Amino acid sequence: MALRFPRFSQGLAQDPTTRRIWFGIATAHDFESHDDITEERLYQNIFASHFGQLAIIFLWTSGNLFHVAWQGNFESWVKDPLHVRPIAHAIWDPHFGQPAVEAFTRGGALGPVNIAYSGVYQWWYTIGLRTNEDLYTGALFFIISFCHILNSGLVTPSTEMETKRFVV
Repeated sequence: MALRFPRFSQGLAQDPTTRRIWFGIATAHDFESHDDITEERLYQNIFASHFGQLAIIFLWTSGNLFHVAWQGNFESWVKDPLHVRPIAHAIWDPHFGQPAVEAFTRGGALGPVNIAYSGVYQWWYTIGLRTNEDLYTGALFFIISFCHILNSGLVTPSTEMETKRFVV
């Protein structure tokens, strides 16, 4: 990966020492000086990247909700959280032999499963989710939010639009 140095320090680009590397690392986020980008466009890019990151978080959360509702034992765990081990998801692996199936069949499941140690069951119980239907509804909400937030990040406001809209 070649670093593009600002015009004012082209001599540093040919520097054979590690100073050149440290300079490249130190100015990696100085977009205005070496990417020929305006401050306004920089803020628009930051705005868009924040919405993109929120969209990824919503997609990840939706996947957790859906998979636990589909393959987990959330409703059983809600009824007896001290004796039921929370199941994250089932293991479907054609290479499992009988010893592996027996080793991973736990938590009251009929087949091999992964136990959830992440605390999502406790978190969902704390915020008021009690049934698999609640989990499916939450997954649907987060998928819709994902689409909305991703679209919002792609449609960033521009100055021309704002000035045209607010001109009296």
